Amino acid sequence: MLRRLDLKDPWRSLDQGFWPDDLPSGGRTVVYGHNGSGKSTLSELLLSLAEGACASGIVWEDEQKRRTNISAGGASPSAAMAVFTRRWVETNLSAFLDGASASAIVTLGKEAIDAKDEENRLVEEIDKLRDEAKEAAKQRKVADDKVEKLARGVQDRIVSELKEFDYSHFTKNRYSVPKVQDDLRKYKGEFPDSNAHAEALKRLGEGAPSPVSDVVAPPAGIVALLAGLPEMLAETPTRVAFQALEGNPSAQTWVEQGLVLHDGLDHCLFCAGEISDDRRVELARHFDESWLQIRSAAKKLADAVTAEKQELAAWHAALPATTSLASELQLVYAEAVKRAKADVDDRVAALAAIEQVLNDKIADPSATPHAPERVVLSTAPSTTVLAQAVTEHNDQVRRHREFTAERKQTVLDHLVGSESEAFRTLEAQAKELATKSQTAKDAADLAERHLDEVRQAQFTTKDMADTLTRDLARVYGKDHLSIAVTPDGKSYACRRGDKPGTDLSDGERTTLSLLYFLRKLEDEQTPGGDRSQRIVVIDDPSSSLDREALFATHQWLIDTLKGFGQYIILTHDFSLLRLFIKSHKNVWGKSMSQLKNGDADEARFPRVSFLEMYAASVNGERRSRIGKLPRVLLNNTSEYAYLFAMVMAGIADSEDHERLFLLPNAARRVLEVFASYKAPHRTDFLQQLEILVESQRGEAYRDVYDFCNRFSHGEGSESIDVLDARAVHGQIRRCMEFLRAVDGEHFQRMCAATGADAGLLP
Repeated sequence: MLRRLDLKDPWRSLDQGFWPDDLPSGGRTVVYGHNGSGKSTLSELLLSLAEGACASGIVWEDEQKRRTNISAGGASPSAAMAVFTRRWVETNLSAFLDGASASAIVTLGKEAIDAKDEENRLVEEIDKLRDEAKEAAKQRKVADDKVEKLARGVQDRIVSELKEFDYSHFTKNRYSVPKVQDDLRKYKGEFPDSNAHAEALKRLGEGAPSPVSDVVAPPAGIVALLAGLPEMLAETPTRVAFQALEGNPSAQTWVEQGLVLHDGLDHCLFCAGEISDDRRVELARHFDESWLQIRSAAKKLADAVTAEKQELAAWHAALPATTSLASELQLVYAEAVKRAKADVDDRVAALAAIEQVLNDKIADPSATPHAPERVVLSTAPSTTVLAQAVTEHNDQVRRHREFTAERKQTVLDHLVGSESEAFRTLEAQAKELATKSQTAKDAADLAERHLDEVRQAQFTTKDMADTLTRDLARVYGKDHLSIAVTPDGKSYACRRGDKPGTDLSDGERTTLSLLYFLRKLEDEQTPGGDRSQRIVVIDDPSSSLDREALFATHQWLIDTLKGFGQYIILTHDFSLLRLFIKSHKNVWGKSMSQLKNGDADEARFPRVSFLEMYAASVNGERRSRIGKLPRVLLNNTSEYAYLFAMVMAGIADSEDHERLFLLPNAARRVLEVFASYKAPHRTDFLQQLEILVESQRGEAYRDVYDFCNRFSHGEGSESIDVLDARAVHGQIRRCMEFLRAVDGEHFQRMCAATGADAGLLP
């Protein structure tokens, strides 16, 4: 049996600790709560347990307080658990309740027992196939998760590595997971390796390069001028030399310069001696024309050699800086610059040696020095690598967008290509598992169809149709609805008189659904089985029923559920609650007596348990709670007193009232009952309220009318916002002030009846 539930993780409005340990359910349990309190949520959770697919991880506590952990997707520890909810009706009876055509809805009667063995065998086979399908689906889910994770990893790398280079293009929106998966799936062939990937990222990070000057050819004009160097150095002047100057270059130079200084003078500037014509003739004969010609030629060539040296140095210095080139060209370019420097140095050294011998010749044209080695000057320094590097760099400058696009593609191809094979392998595994799961599911469906054929043989036609018809007549007190066997003799149809029972009302749908559910419970019993081990949960059995049907449904439930081990009824209908309190009075009295005497077994799992489910505010969020049924509900025969007490308590507790969510609707319900009593000549609540508001001088409570129109919702739904209740707390107080203003005596008597403090209102 079920003593209580707890959740491992929040689910909808339920969370951990929503069901206190000291408030167990019992063998006969009735849970009362307004719409929006969470009853349907609890019922849906129990239905998922009964169907073997628990909606959330829970802890099941049985009548011995043994706790069983159940993971999401797990089954109830009680194999014979049946749950009646709105979703169960929609799943099992939607086609039948439409009334247009009645498919088989029940398997009933003793004559069907012989077919049970075959049915059980098929059920086991189907369960096995379903398990296989579920396991394959589970493995497929793992494989799908791996596929998804791999694709998301590639997506993250694409965006993180490339977005900074193209912010608007490399986004998760453009490179969505489906697109990345498609790229991974389609990529074939070679892909850039990690080195190319790293190099491309490095180049992308360098930004746009600037153009550099082209490499010009190095100077090489001296080669032709040096062709006659040996002959020049060997040439000597033809002259009459002074013995005193012969072999004395310094004296020669000094005298030569003196001739220039004394040109046109008659006396020496140094010794004041006379310079005669004879003396001038002698000097001219000594320094003849060939002497001057040799010196002039030597000096001219020496100047050309010096200029060549300077030009070579300037050429090398003018080469573009290594750092100004694209990084992938810098190493080879730097090496070429280094080689060019060595070539220039070699040539400069050769030119320096030539320069030296020419200076010697200039100093003494009669000297005949040997010509230095000058083969190195026959070729110019190589500029092939230098020029090509500069050309490629400038080409990259011109085609920067193209190169950038290629580098981005390199990065993209590496990221996709390096994972494509792994992706396809994982995807193939997932596809194979999907096929395996579908195959097992298809096999189970085939077996299921055979099982349907076996179950068709279990129908007992007219006897059970008559049984369902009598059930309907018992609930409604008349035979306007009936169940008839379909012409094929295999299923049942609903009839209204002599015609198909189309357009069933909500109450009729509820009644027929509940009857089917309860009769189905009877038929599901295995011969010799113990129904005292079964748990039955019924959510909202009185929805849309009139008063007479409600009484009949209550008695039907009492009679039908009597033999079951435990039943739990969840209802928002106060009248049905009162009927259960009355029908369980004797058993409940015995239970209370045993509890007073300290009976531990009864305290752990009582015979009867009346609980309340309500919506509470927890950290500003709506949460469902189970509590002890308030004394005011147990002692009053009218829901009006309970609602009156709740609203007054809410006024007292202000925004901290634990049932803050229910206050707007509770205030409206109080006014509905009050208005129907004070203005019975109007059938519509808002019309009744309008009359009462107008009866007050100046219509002082027009805001109450507006509140009932705008801020409360009748029975409401589970989506009421906690902020609404806080915002309208003042209007809730005004509702009670309005009630007091219309009938102060009635207000005072209600406060006395419910124990509310009338002084809460000013």
